[in-house]
Amino acid sequence: MDDIQAIKAYILYLKQTCGLSVTLHPNGADTLITPSELITFNIHENSYCVYVKSHPEAQEHCIRRQYKVEQKAACGSFAGICYAGVQEYVYPLTDGRRSTGFLCVSGYKCSRPESYIRAAAGAYGLPPERLRDVYASLKDEMPPKETVDTLITPLCRMLELACRKREDAPAGDEQFVDRVVRFLKQYHTRSISEEDICRHFGCSRSYLSRQFNRQTGKSIREYLTGLRMADARSLLLYSGLTVTEVALSVGYSDSNYFSSLFKKETGLSPRSYRILYRGK
Repeated sequence: MDDIQAIKAYILYLKQTCGLSVTLHPNGADTLITPSELITFNIHENSYCVYVKSHPEAQEHCIRRQYKVEQKAACGSFAGICYAGVQEYVYPLTDGRRSTGFLCVSGYKCSRPESYIRAAAGAYGLPPERLRDVYASLKDEMPPKETVDTLITPLCRMLELACRKREDAPAGDEQFVDRVVRFLKQYHTRSISEEDICRHFGCSRSYLSRQFNRQTGKSIREYLTGLRMADARSLLLYSGLTVTEVALSVGYSDSNYFSSLFKKETGLSPRSYRILYRGK
């Protein structure tokens, strides 16, 4: 098993056996995480975060704050509450010499969420009753930090060793794809096309398609759909949003088109998926 597969297997073990939801937030580790299967762990999967960040400004705010979180994590792991009211543990990532980002163990309720919910509703025009409904899906209590430390330390070490094996600086094409991936993650709930991406990065459509497929194994459209469907699955399972509201939240104005894409991706309609998997 290579480094990436070993890291992926351990993160899935933490999730499925230990009940810990881990997300990776790379900076210098982009060349390890972005072109690999680890990119799936770059987005919080709890439905509250997904719903809040369905508003583009909230998504942008979250990304902007990550630099400050990384700076604080560089001084050591800590427990905190994000701007939307989600409790989490944060751990620094390094390559043994410098900071390369951070990872979060997240998805927990805070003791007084109402002020965060009201602030998010006011800032982003989200219905407070919906926010409360989705917030209820978060886990009630954080596990003891000593327990989480014991489980997360090996993961931090695995990521450090994998980064150190990649000593050569990434080629220009790889850096370009890293930037495109970050752009897609930031704006995937908006209506964006390949032409929009080409204008943003000043490149041709053929160059964009060729390099993106070479690094990720997917087309832009496939990757964008994957991000949206991951959000949709979370919202269907852990929120009370209707299918139409889920479609709008993840970037589709036509709920019928969303439903057809969702069925193609999962083999089930959104309603059937919710009935089959909710509560499991």
